[in-house]
Amino acid sequence: MGATGGQPKPPRWEPAPEAADGLVLDEDAEWVGVRVTGDFAGAVAPDVGIVGSHLVGVVLTGAALDRLHLTDCVLDGCELSGAMLDQAELIRVELRDCRLSGLVASRARLRDVRVVSCRLDEASLRMVRGERVWFEGCDLRGADAYELALEGSRFEACDLTGIQLSGARLAGTRLVGSTLDGVRGVRSLDGVIIDSGQAVTLGLALLQAAGIVIDDEPGEPPATTVT
Repeated sequence: MGATGGQPKPPRWEPAPEAADGLVLDEDAEWVGVRVTGDFAGAVAPDVGIVGSHLVGVVLTGAALDRLHLTDCVLDGCELSGAMLDQAELIRVELRDCRLSGLVASRARLRDVRVVSCRLDEASLRMVRGERVWFEGCDLRGADAYELALEGSRFEACDLTGIQLSGARLAGTRLVGSTLDGVRGVRSLDGVIIDSGQAVTLGLALLQAAGIVIDDEPGEPPATTVT
């Protein structure tokens, strides 16, 4: 997907002054340059394209939006819990204060994406690929990020407790300030960047993954043979 690393490029958009009326979310829908509010919970709408738009407080709970294409968009305070975004593509997108608990975004492609103060607990990010992707102050507890590939990205001050990272490729990714308790697939963290406060937690997890036992108790004395 090209060069990785660096700060995400911001969306190229001009905020619309008023929310658009009469928008329909169905298969192959296209929204361009609009400000969107409203409740679309449970919608089934594959192959939707949204460009240069601002989604504010939009409710997409449980919606099935496979192959969603978002380009140059900002999502503020949106609800996507349990939404299905399999094979979605996000380019120059910002998500702020959104709830994405239990989101399924398997095999998504991300480029220049910033996720700020969002909830992604128990989300599925399996086989997601991306570059210049930053998570800031996000809750990813228990997320499934199997074979996640986000080299050179950033998880800053995030809660990664219990996240599944088996098979992930994260070389050069910064995890500074994030909670790493109970991370699964810890051997996939080759080349990540952490701070000194995370070293003990991650070090113990690596020892455990390698099957190394730490035992400070004195061993049993050797048996004495009486003759």
